[in-house]
Amino acid sequence: MPRARNAEEDLKHSMRLLYPLLKIVGAWPDPVAIPVSSTILKWCTISISYFLQLLLLIPSFVYIFGKETNSRKQVKLLMPHINGLSQLIKYTILLRRMKEFRETMEDIRNDWLSATDENRQIFRENAKVGYKVVLGIAIIMYTGGMCNRTVMPLSKGRIVLPNNVTIRLLSSQSYFVFFDAQRTPNYEIIFTLQVLGGFVIYTILCGTMGVSSLLCMHMCSLLRILANMMSELSEQFDTSENAVQRKIASIVEYRTKIKKFLNNVEQITPYICCFEIINDTLITCAIGYCIIMEWESSNTAALIVYISLQMSTIFINFTMCYIGQLLINESEHISRTSATLNWYRFSSKKARCLIPVIIMSNYRIKITAAKIVEVSLATFTDIMKASMGYLNVLRSAL
Repeated sequence: MPRARNAEEDLKHSMRLLYPLLKIVGAWPDPVAIPVSSTILKWCTISISYFLQLLLLIPSFVYIFGKETNSRKQVKLLMPHINGLSQLIKYTILLRRMKEFRETMEDIRNDWLSATDENRQIFRENAKVGYKVVLGIAIIMYTGGMCNRTVMPLSKGRIVLPNNVTIRLLSSQSYFVFFDAQRTPNYEIIFTLQVLGGFVIYTILCGTMGVSSLLCMHMCSLLRILANMMSELSEQFDTSENAVQRKIASIVEYRTKIKKFLNNVEQITPYICCFEIINDTLITCAIGYCIIMEWESSNTAALIVYISLQMSTIFINFTMCYIGQLLINESEHISRTSATLNWYRFSSKKARCLIPVIIMSNYRIKITAAKIVEVSLATFTDIMKASMGYLNVLRSAL
């Protein structure tokens, strides 16, 4: 009991940041049998999250494509809503894959509870990496993003237009067909709801990135444990047929469990990573264009804001690719370990049993974007190249 209790505490500690992020937007996988009141509360939370996001996106798109005629200003106004639309799609995907997400979380819990002290230390070390990734993204998004949505428009105060009309800037430029957003209390209500919508968008971004890092780092832990099992087989003193047979069987069984876990992971992460890559590519391109425009107009304050946003976007993109690279590195470590097994220490019959183990170990485990592009540091450089290419096209077109 104390061992199971310690494992539960370690597991909760590793998810101390991811759990509240997903719980806020109703994306945490609850048990199958929960009270009706909890189900109603969860669906209310999901409905409010969708309402706040759509309230932010739809009027802004109406203003950008229906009222704004300057193409350069359209690019500047469209930039934050690319991220908002991407997070809305990722949020929907996560909710649609809630069954697979619940199964993977149950598998993670069982792995922690059944792990030895040595293996649980591996889980803790990798979970710490995922926690730092989510913490870094959360600090960047909540400080930079929320300041951009609150401090920037409020600091400009009231603006008098050439036609002697006074306006107050909203968190996001929007057009409402049925009422005037500048009148009190319409302005205060809309401004507050837009800030809350931005908060939901940043929470979804941090939560979905946290899910991807959690699943990938747990996969890294499983592969590290499998490599240790192979090393123990190669170095064990008891080379009798029964002892070797039991060890090989446990390795094959553990490898099968990893494959099953990977199948559930592949129902979630490829689509999240795909839209995040598209989002980061387009936003990096758009922010680069805004930096060039502000440089030409010598707007120092806006230039600082856009450079900080660009660095934040690149950091998020890099962390996602870095997590994917860690998984690839562990997969390659498994392949090297299987290739260096001391098979000659065993009988010829048992040495032949190692052939399927070696073949399975050469299968490269990785996360992909839409099961097309692998997520790795090489992909990060490709994303940056593509962003610069799209930026040149945008400059030529506008």
